[in-house]
Amino acid sequence: MKISSLIVCCLTLAAFGHVSAADCVKNQYGAVVCGKGQCATDQYGKVFCAKEGGGALRDREGNVRCGLGFCATDDNGQVHCSTTPGGSAATDSYGKVKCLGTCQAASQRLCEVAR
Repeated sequence: MKISSLIVCCLTLAAFGHVSAADCVKNQYGAVVCGKGQCATDQYGKVFCAKEGGGALRDREGNVRCGLGFCATDDNGQVHCSTTPGGSAATDSYGKVKCLGTCQAASQRLCEVAR
């Protein structure tokens, strides 16, 4: 009983451990810029970041897409993200994205320009 409670507690902490994680990367001019969530550079080197607890990935066209939670790319190059802030996403062995909670298509409107 105690071990199962400990496992549930650890999984809960792991699922929400990234919620307040910020990210910093270099932009096209070599300056370090930061965002509240995960950041990525587009095909031109411009940096976009997700909101706090969110993920950001570049799609197959080179555009950055963001989500409420972390993101993964499926076998068709589409970016999908968890609908849970700080929630994880991963690609399974069949090339499909699986998310904590549910998945939704990533969107450029959920991104912010890094500062």
